[in-house]
Amino acid sequence: MKTILHIAITLRGPLLSQSSNPGPLGLDVVLARNHQHQPYIPGTLISGKIRQALEELQDAVNNADNKPDWFAPKVDAWLGKASVNDFAKTKQLFFSDFVLDNDQPLAQTRYRIKIDTERGSVLKHHLVMLESPFTSGEDYTFTGQVHYFSAPDQAETIHTHLHAAIKWFSHLGAFRSIGFGQVVKASISEITPPCSSTPNAKLMPPRVGLIIQPLYPFCLAGKPNADNLFTADAIIPGAAIKGCMATTWNQLLGLQSGKLSHDGADYPELRQNFSKIRILHAFPSHAPKQRPVVAPLSLVKIHQHEQLYDVAQLKHPCLIKQCPPHFALDWKDTDTTLKDYPWPYLRFKNWGWCELATELRVRTAIDRDQRRSATSELFAYEQIIPDNTLWYSELDLSRVDEAVRGLVLEQLQTLCAKGLFGLGKTKSPLSIDFVEPIEPVIPNQLTPLADKVWIITLQTDTLLGSPEDLNEASGKAELEKMYSDAWHELSQGQFKLVRYFARQRLSGGKHRHKLMQQNDNNAYKPWLLTEAGSVFVLQGGEGCADIIKQWLAKGLPISAAAKTWYGLGTDEAQVWRYTPFVPENGYGEIAVNLQHNTILPLTDNSPLVTAIKPNIYKREEN
Repeated sequence: MKTILHIAITLRGPLLSQSSNPGPLGLDVVLARNHQHQPYIPGTLISGKIRQALEELQDAVNNADNKPDWFAPKVDAWLGKASVNDFAKTKQLFFSDFVLDNDQPLAQTRYRIKIDTERGSVLKHHLVMLESPFTSGEDYTFTGQVHYFSAPDQAETIHTHLHAAIKWFSHLGAFRSIGFGQVVKASISEITPPCSSTPNAKLMPPRVGLIIQPLYPFCLAGKPNADNLFTADAIIPGAAIKGCMATTWNQLLGLQSGKLSHDGADYPELRQNFSKIRILHAFPSHAPKQRPVVAPLSLVKIHQHEQLYDVAQLKHPCLIKQCPPHFALDWKDTDTTLKDYPWPYLRFKNWGWCELATELRVRTAIDRDQRRSATSELFAYEQIIPDNTLWYSELDLSRVDEAVRGLVLEQLQTLCAKGLFGLGKTKSPLSIDFVEPIEPVIPNQLTPLADKVWIITLQTDTLLGSPEDLNEASGKAELEKMYSDAWHELSQGQFKLVRYFARQRLSGGKHRHKLMQQNDNNAYKPWLLTEAGSVFVLQGGEGCADIIKQWLAKGLPISAAAKTWYGLGTDEAQVWRYTPFVPENGYGEIAVNLQHNTILPLTDNSPLVTAIKPNIYKREEN
């Protein structure tokens, strides 16, 4: 069952919840405000105080003669636990931020000084200016919510323990030692969750649209800029959505494991086919019920012109209007592009992408014995603020036996009826609606171009080809051979690679290294991913349209050569156990022959094109 608890905490001024963002010039300490400029107390602070309260109450109970039978908090299960060997432990409770319920207070500034103990006077350069709009002696109420899924017999237990914990609070926020943030009153009540939506019997698998709406800010961290700084990706991978489904399912059963067992009486068809379900990455869109499209990396501009040209069909380097072309790597963000998406997503507004707000949160662990920040435990993460933005995805059941597809879809809708839990580092809850298939903003063209050419644009990162022949000294020839072999294998010899415009990145790190150490072959092999937006120009004969349709419907499979190199095994049904970059998790999605009225495709016969002779780069011999 899903439970939502409403908590109201009344504090007596003065009080201060400190912001990690800079404030007006001259202020040393700034009040925390959210994107709507409302003062708030972070949910992570409330969660930490509840952990502290439960641990202190547990110590008191352990030393008491008459121990209450009901008090047995599962602190680590409810509030999370530090990762072990980089394997995260999922918490069960999500705390929203606690927002001020009173009228906005007037701006005020407080001053603090430090005294020189020897002189008894003000220590030089130790004047601090605090933003402190909360008047001394006045009461201010902050309200927030706690969301959790649990087995029915656990819900009341959690409620009872949280009630005891918030009653233990004495002060909240900064400067507690000088009387700031005195807790006057705290109350907790249960909110009736929204009614569960009934499964939509009109939906016809295998394709079903998904509309996803995160309920609170979330952080799906990409590659960290530093060991303790995490930047957020605005795109929700299919793997993250499936992970939320599995987490919610386990918590409904009272389990904390991140793995789904094949044994169980609930949702038997879904349980047996969960790994066969394919969920595409969810893209945030400003176009109603239209999924954004990643633009190709073959797009170029020329100096001081905003016109976009597509050079995918050009056979040789060229000048455009006697100017050298500039690829996306050299562009600057303009009104038509957005900076909220990881490179190399070419994020055009007129291709469906919407602008998103972000905020940076700085956090630290607390040393319980010292009651201050723990040493070397400071970290920061960027959050995506969803507001009312919708993310569009798609559910593909084509790998599920046709005889049970309807049952699998019905059971999945029932599981997700009250939303999901556990998105990203913040473990944000989210809602998910099942609708008719959602088409892309720019449709695919299923007829070949001149000379039987097909232009494939990757929409998500893809594990494409085996890098076994690549090393630090490899160049153009070796990379082209890897791609050529991959497309030849995936198409069973039907396609020939003509040219490509691609970027690559390595994915791995400590987590991947530990996984490799558990295998018989413990050589570290990071994943070589070809990034979204990469373009491959393929030439094929008759019957190639059927292959293209198969790739569009199911995504690009992982080649046999890549499976061998990475040690993924030969059982197609078990590959997901060894790599997250499988089509079932949304990777390997493609778009075909993209055309848009803002893009001018160029050919060698175009009057705008001046071919560059190859020998122009040759060095003259002495």
